[in-house]
Amino acid sequence: MRDMIKTIHKIEEVIDFAWELSQNDLYASYHRIKSMEKLREDLERALVRDNESIIACYHENTLCGVCIYHWKSDDKYSQTTQFLIRGDYDQIAEELIDHIRKQLPGCELYIGVPFSNKDANQYFKKNNFECIESSIDTRLYNLKGQMNEKHEQVEEITKSNFEEYAIFHDKYAIPSEMYYNSENLKKDIERFKILVFKQDGAIRASIFAKKVRNMGEIFGLFVDEQYKNNGIEGILINEMLMLLCNEFGPLEEVVYFIDEDSPDELNSALAAGFQINDKYRCYKCIL
Repeated sequence: MRDMIKTIHKIEEVIDFAWELSQNDLYASYHRIKSMEKLREDLERALVRDNESIIACYHENTLCGVCIYHWKSDDKYSQTTQFLIRGDYDQIAEELIDHIRKQLPGCELYIGVPFSNKDANQYFKKNNFECIESSIDTRLYNLKGQMNEKHEQVEEITKSNFEEYAIFHDKYAIPSEMYYNSENLKKDIERFKILVFKQDGAIRASIFAKKVRNMGEIFGLFVDEQYKNNGIEGILINEMLMLLCNEFGPLEEVVYFIDEDSPDELNSALAAGFQINDKYRCYKCIL
């Protein structure tokens, strides 16, 4: 007997279940939820947005899975923000994903889970989902004004000089299948801050970040191979923190996901005040 998938219109049906599982490392997904208030806010937002939805899976009238997801149809892109399952993980996951597949055929679906959710990681590996990111989630809290002198080799990228930067950006963003390739980054450039490090007149490294509400997030740090391990990572991280703070004022939190195979980038972030919060993987499939 197949389980029942239902679109949720009242958050009371799922909020307690979602809160309980999101707080348990064995069941949690990404993004992590810090408070019941934040979960309620996320659920309420999903109910009113045209490109976001909440679905639930029931087995014999018992709630066993909740998924919050959003999509960009023009980009053939969809992503879960919560993917929470208790019970037969393989069956429930398949039915949730199959429901999304029927709605968004041909879209790429991205699902994030922490290392600690063994059932999720085993399911995605067994079913040949592509692991496109295996990252260390770091956070810097209470970013306040920094008055360091600007580094002379660091320049800001804006709409006027973006084309110069685009080629360098795509050299790293496209092979890693990052959503924010130069085309998508340019569409959203008003929301981003981009810095580059130049040597001999050429871009050798870059960092890009944006502010969302009272938080910042560093989305990427790219450094040419021959320039790694020379302190450039630390220079760009500190310059970006200074720029974010000077531009937006104090920030409660800055989020920074670092590839687990990038120890120098991690060490530079830790030296700048970031702390390791969690470890997570992002999986992709074509619906």
